[in-house]
Amino acid sequence: MSRNISRALICIAAATVAVTATTGAASRPPTTDTTSPVALAVHALVTESAEVATLTIPDDFSTVMGYRPRVQDAMAENPTGGCSSPVPLPSEFDSACKAHDLGYDLIRYAAATGKAVDPGWRRSIDAQLESRMHAACVDRTSDGPRRMCDAAASVAATAVDINSWRQSFGAPVAEPALPIASVGVLVALMALSSTLIVRYRRRPVTVPESGERA
Repeated sequence: MSRNISRALICIAAATVAVTATTGAASRPPTTDTTSPVALAVHALVTESAEVATLTIPDDFSTVMGYRPRVQDAMAENPTGGCSSPVPLPSEFDSACKAHDLGYDLIRYAAATGKAVDPGWRRSIDAQLESRMHAACVDRTSDGPRRMCDAAASVAATAVDINSWRQSFGAPVAEPALPIASVGVLVALMALSSTLIVRYRRRPVTVPESGERA
């Protein structure tokens, strides 16, 4: 691979990280609204323990949404959820994605039962996903794989932020495959960029012996 291509991929990676740094990570938990059970549940989901969060789920949630949330890996989650991506994401993200699905289902529940949806709910749930994905990468002890994991987390978080923006931070709905596939390409580029950076830093430097041409 030429140096120009390598540099281009690294620039794409850097730009993507810069976009991510100004989106979901800056979100704040929504203000607690004592008049809305969903607001209380979302607030608990992003600020309290999983056990406390599950206690705030509306009583008819399982009837409306078709499942009962569970606690797994210290997270309240949708047991049948998962990461939606056209390319494989690190397995460490699985629990974070299932928890994110529960958060989105709370918003869908609000819409399905005729309750107003606060855009702050989705922003907070997206920010929590990003934080948890990066936290999951810490368990990787090798520098290279950890960089690749963080790269995938950054691009996946950007994809989620863009999708939420497209939907005006309302109730989540299915999106066409093209925008998602485009972000999937960025994920692959980010992972490849991280690999190139690691290889470049670890490449041995050859010093010519005395008398040899450099």
